Amino acid sequence: MGRLILSMFLLIALATAIFMLGCVQQQQQPQPPQPQEVKIGVLVPKTGVFQSAGVAMENAARLAEKHVKEMNLGGSYQVTLIIADAGSTPEEATSAFLQLAQQDIVAVVGAYSSAQAIAVAKAAEEAEIVYIASVASTPQLEEMVKQGSSHIFRNAYNTTYWGILAAEFLKISGAEHYYFVGYDPLKTFNQGMLKVIEKRSDVEKLGEIYYTTPKVNPDDVKLKAKQAASAVGGHDILILGDPGRLSINFVKEYRANGGKGVVYSVGGTLALPAILEKIKADYTAFQAAALEDTEKTEFTKKYFEDYRQTYGEEANNYAGLLTYDAILILTQALEKGGRDRLIETLETSTFKGAAGIYRFNENHQALWGSDELQGVIGEYVGSIKVVYPEKFANSGVIWAD
Repeated sequence: MGRLILSMFLLIALATAIFMLGCVQQQQQPQPPQPQEVKIGVLVPKTGVFQSAGVAMENAARLAEKHVKEMNLGGSYQVTLIIADAGSTPEEATSAFLQLAQQDIVAVVGAYSSAQAIAVAKAAEEAEIVYIASVASTPQLEEMVKQGSSHIFRNAYNTTYWGILAAEFLKISGAEHYYFVGYDPLKTFNQGMLKVIEKRSDVEKLGEIYYTTPKVNPDDVKLKAKQAASAVGGHDILILGDPGRLSINFVKEYRANGGKGVVYSVGGTLALPAILEKIKADYTAFQAAALEDTEKTEFTKKYFEDYRQTYGEEANNYAGLLTYDAILILTQALEKGGRDRLIETLETSTFKGAAGIYRFNENHQALWGSDELQGVIGEYVGSIKVVYPEKFANSGVIWAD
């Protein structure tokens, strides 16, 4: 009996020891590291003359944050966005940046106009925080890098590329003449673009005018639309340099006054199918970073489909898409090189976005015009036709006659 009790005791002791050993071993197994949170600031014009673009930029930024999490793009980093209202002036944008800079951000993307981007770039360099301009095209950003500023990058077009695309459209359209209509708050950008068009195209320019905001002159859009309509012929191009909502009023007034030819918009509002259909804007062409039918990477279709599903509208907004891509670029750079090597990684690596595959040149400008990253031109004639680049084109330029 005593031996039986002793045997049972030994078995219980052995089982207890094995159990305890298993617990200790389980406790000693290394636990997977928790993702490190990094904050990216996003400057969007929630107020002011560019606020319609601000809606698309914020929507796209939130979608990028969602996709980064869903697809585990950050690796060991958990990306959190902090969005600030950049307004419409350089002072407002700088103030918003400084507020973000106090919140331990790793980088900032966005702002809208060139004047805002220049102001933010200066503040970012002083604060030693990476800044990616996702909309503004000013050549001054590249000049700042040439002069030694290392924290400034741009994934958007520069002014030269805006002009290159417009000149390319004049070429493929076979236009007889063109007429340039600019937007006064973006006059610096418009004139820079026009300078490139004049240099790269031998198509004759019929005229050049600029309209301003209703606050300055309530009737200016109507007057300038009527003026343009009287000058443009049936086989001419009207190049419109306003990406905002006033461009809708201009096109409506232009057509109502008998305006002919093809309207070529820099995009923005006049790249949205719902708007083009609503105002019956057939024969309106526009620039875009990507379209749903131009599947450049695995992010292209996902961006357009998820944007439509999430926000109930089309995603053909240049400023929105490139803000989305800027966040993806930063996330991939963090995963590849870590926070401490962010600038070096941006300078030397490639990054996928909805618009294509990004590389930056020695001036920290995305290499638009390369085989892997090309702008797109669409034309609306009942539906959107892709007319450029050739590898994505499903139509030629269509004229009313």
